[in-house]
Parts: sequence; structure tokens; C-alpha cells
Amino acid sequence: MDEEVLDESFEAVSAAAVATNGADSYSTTTSAHISNASHVWLVGGGIASLAAAVFLIEDAQIPGDRIHILEASSRPGGSIAAHIAPSHETGYRVSAIRKMSLTYRCLYGMLEKVPAEAEGRTLADKLNSFNQARHKLGPSGTRLVRQVVDDNGVEKPEAVDVSTMGLSVRNQCDLMRVVLETEEELEGLEIQSLFAPDFFETNFWDLWSSLNRFHPWCSAVEFRRCLHRFLHEFPNMGSLSGVQQAPEEDFEAIIKPLSQYLKTMDVDFQQGVQVTGLDFENLDDGFRVSGLKTMQGGNSVDITIGPSDHVLLTLGSLTSGMGYGSNTAPPPTMELRDSAPHELDPAWTFWDRLASERPETFGSPEAFFDRPSKSTWLSFTVTLHDHEFYEYLHNWSGTLTGAVPLITFRDCPWMLSLTIPQQPYFKDQPDDVYVFWGYGLFPDQAGRHINKPMLECTGAEILTELLHLMGYPVNPTLSKSITIPCLMPLIGSPFLTRKRGDRPNVIPDGSKNLGLMGQFVEVEREVTFTMEYSVRSAQIAVYGLMDVDKSIPGVQGEDHSVETLGMALKTLMT
Repeated sequence: MDEEVLDESFEAVSAAAVATNGADSYSTTTSAHISNASHVWLVGGGIASLAAAVFLIEDAQIPGDRIHILEASSRPGGSIAAHIAPSHETGYRVSAIRKMSLTYRCLYGMLEKVPAEAEGRTLADKLNSFNQARHKLGPSGTRLVRQVVDDNGVEKPEAVDVSTMGLSVRNQCDLMRVVLETEEELEGLEIQSLFAPDFFETNFWDLWSSLNRFHPWCSAVEFRRCLHRFLHEFPNMGSLSGVQQAPEEDFEAIIKPLSQYLKTMDVDFQQGVQVTGLDFENLDDGFRVSGLKTMQGGNSVDITIGPSDHVLLTLGSLTSGMGYGSNTAPPPTMELRDSAPHELDPAWTFWDRLASERPETFGSPEAFFDRPSKSTWLSFTVTLHDHEFYEYLHNWSGTLTGAVPLITFRDCPWMLSLTIPQQPYFKDQPDDVYVFWGYGLFPDQAGRHINKPMLECTGAEILTELLHLMGYPVNPTLSKSITIPCLMPLIGSPFLTRKRGDRPNVIPDGSKNLGLMGQFVEVEREVTFTMEYSVRSAQIAVYGLMDVDKSIPGVQGEDHSVETLGMALKTLMT
């Protein structure tokens, strides 16, 4: 794919960070003396590194030309980057349609510092304006669907009444026990060890697990964090009225303007640079990174890290091993047996090698990459040249906003969910073409109508399952659509059970100039698998290493108001 040339016509502007609304704040510790000659090397070009660069410029006062972003691929963005040129003729490809919240204080605080296209407006302003206008239109429609058989013996979809959570008294007590227990008490436990089997048949579980991508075997610690983090959203689970989304494809909405802004600030983007190793200097009171080993254009190149320089490294990759199928072919198959030999991409190989040399610094990547049977999901993007089916989806769901944040088919063994974004979703999307995205949390299961595992299905077969679930004729919609499936073997890895130390600290003990970022570092109380997690890790790293005399916004959910607790309890008891 040809790399898109980023427009560099933006003027550099900055704005104040989002207020923390009285939330508790992280304190930061000084790990190094900063001099005017400092250079900062950001390994990886994903959202964590881009956010770190913003914090370095705006809060640590590091000149842009002293910030270097090293990225192995041809463009920034990491897991959010669009790897294939989108086309309605060959089928669009969406890695994910990310759901955000105004309680993502680090993310929105960072976006407040970045200009949007309109003069005087920031990216945060743009997102807020879009979502405020959308929410004013009314409800986003049906959230949960079941299959019923009518008087003629024909199966059809029916909206589930989600005004009740369907929890028994025992389920309610078990949930409150999980909320009240400590992470130490839940360490290493799976969610399914804490609840009776009937809990996993309730409306609450179907709503919560499909939105937050939990399986019964996921980490009880992560489940508890999520309950605390989003307790205020309990009353909105059936409507998702608190969910924020980007007005267009995430790369265009967030990554591209971030990159444009950083380029106007003279940040040094280096594409095609694969970092393969770190050199360390042991000190009396700790250690520092003294060099980077890289591969550039097939050549080995060493980068010297000066005495006052810093390195911020993103660990792991959610999209490692990701493989696309087509409308007529399933995604590439792979061994999903746990602990089976499988090839790791360079991001994981790099982390694995670092951890084998310094486990006390880099944690245990094997805890995340070695259980693909529990971390694999399958997503799909539908490019629809059929106005009638699109209108049918809209009318049936009852949405008034022009979009459906999430609709889940509880009786589909794949646990199929759909997100229908505001149209058009891509820049070049014609008016008569529609795009929606979905995923299956149990892709190893046979479908309800397609009698084969989702992993083995072509795009057309996945859409056929959906059309049957919706009680809609298969043709001509099938012949007017292109569905691209995508297998993601490690996408669910952050949710797997873990023990303390598997995720390394953002600033490792004894580190003088190394910070770690991304989904696989330890950020106290925060919930993984969000942009907020990556951005928060970046802010902690920058503020801690660069001696920034500012507070980091506290994590939502550790000091609930009486009203929030009351509304959550009321929801659970309905």
C-alpha cells in the first residue's frame, strides 16, 4: 500500500488539559534530571507514542525536533492504522470501531491539546460536538436480540427487554462480593469461578460481556476493574447513551490529525525502523538504556542513547498475527491449541527476549501470547451496496441517531455483535454504499444457521448467518455486498488471567531513562483494551521520567457518589 502523504498545513496550537472534576490524581516521581540536550526515543508508532509526544511537547517542554518516533511499518497508528487502502469496490476493512467515554480523562485531555481542522477548535471539541448532536436525536435503538419462532414456525428476531437485568438474588450478591473484594483476593481467578452457571444466561452478562468483550474464562481482576470503572454506566447498559464514537474511521479521526500536529511541531517520524534490542548500563542505584539495536532497510543500525536521553517503549501488539480473509475465502488458519508452537511477530519476539534477560523489568509476555484458544476473536467488515437492507436494519433497531453503537445476537453461538457507524464512515465512501462492522466472541463454534465454525467461514457465509438472524432474505443482499473477515489471535490477550508482575510497571524499578507503555503494562485501577489505557500509560511515563510538575487525572470509579451507587444497585435489582 502506498503511504498516504499527511497534510502538513496545520498551525501548531495548544489548549489547556481537561479538568479532572475533582478526581483523585496520580503523583509522579522524579527519575532523571532533564537537560536542554535531552532526546526522547519512542519505540512504536501507535497511540501511546503519539500521545507521549504530545505530552512531551506541551507539558515537558521538549522541542519536537528532539522527539523521535521509530515505527516498523510505513505509517503511524499501530493497531489503529489502516493497513490496506480502503475501497468500496474491493471491500472496506475496519480493524475496530472504538467506543469512548467522557470519563477517559487522559485521552480527552491529550486531544484538547491537538488542533482540529477548524480554527480555534481541538480534536476533543470535534468529538464532543459530534456526539452531543447525535445524542440529542434520541435513543440508539435495540441493544440485545433473541431468536423466536412465530405461529407459522418461522424464526425471526425479537428485541430483548433490557429494562431488567435478570439477576437472581444470588447473582446480585455475587456481583457485589466481586466489587468489594480486593485484586489480591481475585488474582489468577477466572470470572466463571465466582458465579453460578445461571449468571452467564442473564441479560446483565450478555450486555456487559458483549460490550466489554469478556468471556467466562477472563480475568476476575479485570472484570472487577471494569465494574468499578463503569459503575456509573450501569443504568445505560441497554441504551449505551454514554458511549462516545468518532465521526469517521478512527485513523482519519484521531491518528491522522495527531500525526499532522506532531509533524508541524518538527517531531521526527522514522518509518521502516524495527527495534530489535536494547543495550543497558547498570548503575549503583539502578540502570539506564544506553543504546537501541535496529534493523533499517535490511541493515543493522545501532543508536546511541545519550546520558540525558530517554526511551519510551510500547510493549506487545493486540493485532499480532491478524489475518484477513475475503468474501469467498476464510482468514488464514492457525494453531489455536494453547502452548502450541506458533510464530510471534517482531513486537512480541522483542518483548519476549527482553523479558528473558530482565524479567524483573519487563514482566512475562508469555502470560498473554501463549493461550490463543482463549484470546482469539473474529471481526468482519461489511461493505453494502443495498440501501434496502441498510434501511431495514435501521428501522428494525429503532435507532434515531443514524447509528447503532452495538447490537448483539444472544442466541447465535458465535455471540455475534454489530456496530453501525454514522454514514459515510470513510472519506471516499459513495452515498449509495454503507459500511458496518461486527465481531464474534466464540469463533470456534458452529453458527446457528451456517453449520461450521466462524473461523472457517468466508465473508459471504458470515453475512448469510447475519441475514438469517435478522429474518431477511439472503438475496439479493448477499450478491450486493462484500464481507471481509479478520482473524485476531491475540486481540483478547489483555483480558487473560494474570498474576502480579506479569505486566511490568510503566517506570520499572531502578529505571533512570526507560518508560514502558501500551496495553500490557500495569496501570493501577484502569481498564485495559481502551485508548485511555494506552494514553494514560504514556502520560504516567512522561510525567514520571521528565519530572513534570503536574497531576495526572485520577481513574474514574474509585470514589463513587451516593447517587451513582444507588442507581447501579437499582439497575442490578431490576
